[in-house]
Amino acid sequence: MAAEPGEEGIRAISSIAYGFMGSQALYSALELGVFTALSAGPRGGDDLAAGLGAAPGPFRALLAALEALGLLEREGEGLYRNAEAAGTYLDGASRRYIGDYYLRQVAALLYPSAPAARAAVRGADAAPADYFAFLDEPARAEEFIRGQHNGSAGPAYLLAKRLDLSGSARLLDLGGGSGVFAIEMVRRNPGLSAVVVDHPKVAAVAEKIVAEAGLSDRIACAGGDALEGEWPPGGDVILLSYVISSYGEEARASLLARAFAYLPSGGRLIVHDFALHGDRPGPRTSALWFFANLAISDATHPHTAPGIAAALAHAGFASVTAAPHIPDVTHLFTGRKEEG
Repeated sequence: MAAEPGEEGIRAISSIAYGFMGSQALYSALELGVFTALSAGPRGGDDLAAGLGAAPGPFRALLAALEALGLLEREGEGLYRNAEAAGTYLDGASRRYIGDYYLRQVAALLYPSAPAARAAVRGADAAPADYFAFLDEPARAEEFIRGQHNGSAGPAYLLAKRLDLSGSARLLDLGGGSGVFAIEMVRRNPGLSAVVVDHPKVAAVAEKIVAEAGLSDRIACAGGDALEGEWPPGGDVILLSYVISSYGEEARASLLARAFAYLPSGGRLIVHDFALHGDRPGPRTSALWFFANLAISDATHPHTAPGIAAALAHAGFASVTAAPHIPDVTHLFTGRKEEG
């Protein structure tokens, strides 16, 4: 039977409008530890509820939602197991677990602040200037930063694997958060040291994470502001990961010009960030992230990949490259300050 005119369109619109329901089901499952509890094998719904201390009736509704979302699969009569992706990325015992990123960063902070993005578009004075007020609560701040670390581990590993930094001596990781990118790059390049620059309270947590990685002798953590503060001297490669997307074109130009002036001859710049295609819509995740990030910074600008590459060249960088990094999400840009 043929679909009614517009039927596919309303389904797509409804999927967007009701998208929050799926994310809340995911967050609920992560809070309870559903995917970790199923790592040992299939379990019945009531048995699983009892083991997790969940209310049996509401828990059945959660299981139905998780199955419909493709996160759980049913085996036999009333037995549930993790779908492949859930077992890989949402089981707390998995080496590729990223659940804490969704739970501690997205669900706890970004999701509740999302209405402020709508306010920013209206021009209302509701942009959450206090978004980072949680940094004044040490336990909550550390939980958030560790969640961020968890979510960035995969992209950082891929970036370190992709780039050859064997000729570089010191990495300046501006806005480096937990230090995850610096950790992966230093691990892969024995001759490389690094300094991570971020808000002083973020840097304090990064210092702990670096110590846990056994790299305190090669990675320093310093409090500072990537855009306006002083940069520690001595770097011959600069990393800007998830930094440019929070600023407009003017601030982007200023930051890139400053990076060019800072680097020695032969120095390298690496930019990893969300970026839109210049000739077609999307990527979808990048476009949505630019909108959601208005809740954090109303200066957020929807940069395009060609625009960022052109900005690197305009700042003076040569041998500029631009390519997707995380498929349909982020791009990677590189440039070099020519000798002379």
